Amino acid sequence: MQLTKQTDFAFRTLLYLAHQPADQLVHIQQLCDYYQISPNHLSKIVVKLGHLGYIHTVRGKGGGIALNKAALKAPLADIVRAFETTLDPVNCEASPCRLLPNCRLKHVLNDAMHAFMGVLGQYTLQDLLDNDIQVIRKPKRNKS
Repeated sequence: MQLTKQTDFAFRTLLYLAHQPADQLVHIQQLCDYYQISPNHLSKIVVKLGHLGYIHTVRGKGGGIALNKAALKAPLADIVRAFETTLDPVNCEASPCRLLPNCRLKHVLNDAMHAFMGVLGQYTLQDLLDNDIQVIRKPKRNKS
């Protein structure tokens, strides 16, 4: 699965803000310059992050954005769910599939998506900042 640019930029924004001093407001243009992101696209993401409560926004002269401390405890899966329009790995209805109703591929891909989101649910934004993060990897099953 590949995350959309919107989700990618949301993570980049949160991580950038997490590395700033708590009392410092960041201008959106700083993020745009740092990541080489379009201001129009990033502005939409910032508005959404603000509505979701992940960041604090101050409008006007001297304004900017800052990370809300609660965002550090947010599961990564919640951030993905907020920004991805769909988590369905395939859409069997878009062009009616001749394999339906006996196809098992959709179920396998859905299981994989649930596993993906399950792993993301085990980590928070704070975990991405910690140098000693322990990534849990399960051993592969042998098909013998």
